[in-house]
Amino acid sequence: MRAPRLALFASAAALLTAAGAYAQTPYEASGQTAPSAAPAPAADFTDEELRKYDAAITRVRAVSDTLNGAQPTPEQQAEMAAAVQDSGLEVVRFNAISTAAAESPVINARINAMKAPKPAPGSVAAGVSDAELRQFVEAMTQIRAVTANVQNGQATPEQSAQLTAAVEGSGLAVDRFNAVATAVSQDPGLRARAELIGAQQQEAGAQ
Repeated sequence: MRAPRLALFASAAALLTAAGAYAQTPYEASGQTAPSAAPAPAADFTDEELRKYDAAITRVRAVSDTLNGAQPTPEQQAEMAAAVQDSGLEVVRFNAISTAAAESPVINARINAMKAPKPAPGSVAAGVSDAELRQFVEAMTQIRAVTANVQNGQATPEQSAQLTAAVEGSGLAVDRFNAVATAVSQDPGLRARAELIGAQQQEAGAQ
């Protein structure tokens, strides 16, 4: 029975490290190395697993935020371990998600998208399809690349042409592009979906 408990403590310590705090685990105290989880692609995790992970890490961070860099007490270690255990995830699976979340923005973007409120029925945001949102995000990626080089807020004729081409090349009509842009800026749920698509595109481009 002792090994699973040590593994849980190791998970808590890994999460503390990710949160910017330090925790000595039973493995560290005994000179042993804590087991690590092999990285897994973000797509390998189900929404239900990510919900459980988010619930657990929220509890862990609530404890770690009170430490201010200090070593957790045995009671705090136990509280963090209980958060992992109560999540319903196997420790190895929890560690795998934790490792992937540290390496892939897609994990956190998926969690944020799941937690974000749904757009109000009948609103512009509710009517934006995934295909339209992908077109918008792709165009915005190009637009940001151009605007990053704009000096003093004044685009050159060439830069203005590039911005126009990004919108026109998106596949969205200009008025629809503007409507989606406004909805993304105003609706947190749609913005979370856009950020998820952006993270997925960035990760795909890096592979």
